[in-house]
Amino acid sequence: MTAEEYPDLTTEEIVTTPTAENEKPEFALKNTSSFHTIEIKEMKFQPDQLKLHKGDTVLWINRDITDHDVTEQTKKAWTSSKLSMGDSWSKVVTESADYFCSLHVVMKGKLIVQ
Repeated sequence: MTAEEYPDLTTEEIVTTPTAENEKPEFALKNTSSFHTIEIKEMKFQPDQLKLHKGDTVLWINRDITDHDVTEQTKKAWTSSKLSMGDSWSKVVTESADYFCSLHVVMKGKLIVQ
Protein backbone atom coordinates (compact mmCIF):
# COMPACT_ATOMS: atom_id res chain seq x y z
CA MET A 1 0.00 0.00 0.00
CA THR A 2 1.25 3.45 -0.78
CA ALA A 3 0.07 6.92 0.13
CA GLU A 4 -0.57 7.55 -3.57
CA GLU A 5 -3.35 4.92 -3.49
CA TYR A 6 -5.29 7.07 -1.01
CA PRO A 7 -4.92 10.66 -2.25
CA ASP A 8 -7.93 11.97 -0.30
CA LEU A 9 -6.44 11.17 3.09
CA THR A 10 -4.46 13.66 5.10
CA THR A 11 -0.99 12.89 6.40
CA GLU A 12 -2.50 12.54 9.88
CA GLU A 13 -4.50 9.56 8.65
CA ILE A 14 -1.51 7.72 7.17
CA VAL A 15 1.04 6.00 9.40
CA THR A 16 4.50 5.18 8.03
CA THR A 17 6.37 2.22 9.47
CA PRO A 18 10.17 2.60 9.41
CA THR A 19 12.00 -0.09 7.44
CA ALA A 20 15.56 -0.92 6.47
CA GLU A 21 17.36 1.85 4.62
CA ASN A 22 17.05 0.24 1.18
CA GLU A 23 13.36 -0.71 1.48
CA LYS A 24 10.20 1.26 0.80
CA PRO A 25 8.39 2.27 4.00
CA GLU A 26 5.20 0.42 4.90
CA PHE A 27 2.05 2.49 5.07
CA ALA A 28 -0.98 1.85 7.20
CA LEU A 29 -4.13 3.85 7.67
CA LYS A 30 -5.27 4.96 11.09
CA ASN A 31 -8.63 3.67 12.15
CA THR A 32 -11.33 6.32 12.23
CA SER A 33 -15.03 6.15 13.06
CA SER A 34 -15.75 5.02 9.48
CA PHE A 35 -12.47 3.40 8.37
CA HIS A 36 -11.07 0.24 9.94
CA THR A 37 -7.92 -1.78 9.31
CA ILE A 38 -7.59 -5.51 9.86
CA GLU A 39 -4.11 -6.96 9.64
CA ILE A 40 -3.50 -10.50 8.51
CA LYS A 41 -0.49 -11.82 10.39
CA GLU A 42 0.63 -14.92 12.24
CA MET A 43 -2.14 -16.84 10.43
CA LYS A 44 -4.85 -14.69 12.06
CA PHE A 45 -7.11 -11.75 11.27
CA GLN A 46 -6.23 -9.05 13.81
CA PRO A 47 -8.65 -8.07 15.21
CA ASP A 48 -10.77 -11.12 14.45
CA GLN A 49 -14.01 -9.33 15.48
CA LEU A 50 -14.87 -5.80 14.47
CA LYS A 51 -17.91 -3.72 15.42
CA LEU A 52 -18.71 -1.06 12.84
CA HIS A 53 -21.53 0.86 11.16
CA LYS A 54 -23.26 0.26 7.85
CA GLY A 55 -21.28 2.05 5.13
CA ASP A 56 -17.94 1.85 6.96
CA THR A 57 -14.87 0.77 4.99
CA VAL A 58 -12.67 -2.12 6.11
CA LEU A 59 -9.14 -2.54 4.76
CA TRP A 60 -7.43 -5.90 5.15
CA ILE A 61 -3.61 -5.82 4.87
CA ASN A 62 -1.59 -9.02 4.53
CA ARG A 63 1.43 -8.72 6.83
CA ASP A 64 2.03 -12.48 6.80
CA ILE A 65 4.73 -14.36 4.92
CA THR A 66 2.20 -16.44 3.00
CA ASP A 67 -0.72 -15.67 0.69
CA HIS A 68 -4.22 -15.24 2.09
CA ASP A 69 -7.65 -14.08 0.96
CA VAL A 70 -10.79 -12.72 2.62
CA THR A 71 -14.02 -14.57 1.77
CA GLU A 72 -17.55 -14.20 3.16
CA GLN A 73 -18.25 -17.52 4.83
CA THR A 74 -21.97 -18.29 4.53
CA LYS A 75 -22.87 -17.58 0.88
CA LYS A 76 -19.43 -16.67 -0.50
CA ALA A 77 -21.12 -13.36 -1.40
CA TRP A 78 -17.77 -11.55 -1.64
CA THR A 79 -14.12 -12.42 -1.78
CA SER A 80 -10.82 -10.70 -2.28
CA SER A 81 -8.31 -11.93 -4.75
CA LYS A 82 -5.28 -13.74 -3.38
CA LEU A 83 -3.31 -11.29 -1.22
CA SER A 84 0.46 -11.70 -1.16
CA MET A 85 2.59 -10.20 1.59
CA GLY A 86 2.06 -6.42 1.59
CA ASP A 87 -1.12 -6.54 -0.53
CA SER A 88 -4.37 -5.03 0.70
CA TRP A 89 -8.08 -5.19 -0.14
CA SER A 90 -10.95 -3.02 1.04
CA LYS A 91 -14.72 -3.32 1.20
CA VAL A 92 -17.60 -1.05 2.16
CA VAL A 93 -19.60 -3.06 4.68
CA THR A 94 -23.40 -3.08 4.45
CA GLU A 95 -24.26 -5.98 6.76
CA SER A 96 -22.78 -8.23 9.42
CA ALA A 97 -20.77 -11.16 8.09
CA ASP A 98 -18.57 -14.02 9.10
CA TYR A 99 -15.52 -14.40 6.87
CA PHE A 100 -12.51 -16.66 6.53
CA CYS A 101 -9.39 -17.30 4.48
CA SER A 102 -10.32 -19.91 1.88
CA LEU A 103 -6.63 -20.86 1.60
CA HIS A 104 -6.39 -21.54 5.37
CA VAL A 105 -9.92 -22.34 6.54
CA VAL A 106 -9.06 -22.19 10.24
CA MET A 107 -8.55 -18.41 9.89
CA LYS A 108 -11.87 -16.72 10.68
CA GLY A 109 -13.21 -13.28 11.43
CA LYS A 110 -16.48 -11.48 12.07
CA LEU A 111 -17.86 -8.08 11.05
CA ILE A 112 -20.67 -6.88 13.32
CA VAL A 113 -22.76 -4.02 11.94
CA GLN A 114 -24.43 -2.06 14.74
